[in-house]
Amino acid sequence: MNTLRAISLPTMYYLSLLYCLMLTATAQGQANFSATWPFDGSPSGNASQPNVGTGGADFVGVAPNNLANYVAGQNGQAVNVANWSQSENCNFSEYMQVSINAQNGQKITLTQFSVFVNKSNSGPQQLRVRSSVDNYGSDLTVASVDANFQMVSVGLSGAGFTEQTGTVTFRLYGCNGTGGTLRFDDLTINGTVTTVPLPVTLLLFTAKPEGNRVQLAWVTTSERDADRFVVERSADLREYVPVGEVAAKGTTDTRQYYGLTDMHPLPGDNYYRLRQIDRNSIAYIFKPVSAVVAVVGVVAVVYPNPANPARIHLRLWNADDAAVRLLTLMGQPIDSRLERRLGEANLIPQQPLPTGIYLLEVQTNGQKLVNKVLIR
Repeated sequence: MNTLRAISLPTMYYLSLLYCLMLTATAQGQANFSATWPFDGSPSGNASQPNVGTGGADFVGVAPNNLANYVAGQNGQAVNVANWSQSENCNFSEYMQVSINAQNGQKITLTQFSVFVNKSNSGPQQLRVRSSVDNYGSDLTVASVDANFQMVSVGLSGAGFTEQTGTVTFRLYGCNGTGGTLRFDDLTINGTVTTVPLPVTLLLFTAKPEGNRVQLAWVTTSERDADRFVVERSADLREYVPVGEVAAKGTTDTRQYYGLTDMHPLPGDNYYRLRQIDRNSIAYIFKPVSAVVAVVGVVAVVYPNPANPARIHLRLWNADDAAVRLLTLMGQPIDSRLERRLGEANLIPQQPLPTGIYLLEVQTNGQKLVNKVLIR
């Protein structure tokens, strides 16, 4: 369970003016952003600005090739899209699409769309790009495609791309081919985000490793109808999971101090962001910070403890080849299986465990660690 604590920040934190400006800069004015789908082994997209959201690329009527879904691209890898119709015409029911949207009640203006593209020998010879702005009724651009990667780029203007609060989707169609594949790489959408003052002014947000924990602290200078803060963690700046939450002060113009301890960070890079939720259930996301947790030696910690009788969860670091056993207090082994994932593991008993105290034994590289596990 994550531990909430009262904190007293030393005066030196107030000297972090540059960092504070970086945090509060997202709360007002206009900022440039770039949203990119690099296709380096994944259809996921990411944006350089926290008030801009991207999803993963979707494939309709077509799909990444079964045998080689990602191949060498203009930079790194490219997605290798197959199943295009064998026709001299354009089948508008076949496309790859990406979407971009404003978040946290902000507005986005889109200024440019670009993508690198090439084709296999029999792949579509033409690329068309359309958007949801006119319900995909007209081409933003039409480009010829050959075996060499080339950038297809188009400037975006007009009311449909200006100060949008919703989602804008772009569809890419492959036309005039005899099957084959199109390869897409580094799809990029550029623009600006116009932000409005947030209900909370964040002065400081820090993440500090302390052994195998991370201490998180933040300071606000004003709050308006703020309900709570949720701290979220990510390993890759894409997928976030909640770590814990702290109640906000509500409405105040005095400096407020908050803190939370992540008892179970990931080994290596951890990225943390604050999600502030107001009393109208509207959420605002602040720029993430990072912490690196470096662990020397084997770590085997059961959490939560007391544990679930049907599944014992543990943090397991530097122990990829460890032998893990569950024992009674008398040393008798209990039949169970171990399910591993990065830095974590689940020990599943063959039968749910009766209430009591058990021993979890971890052996690796000549070391043996023993933890007591309480089952209620």
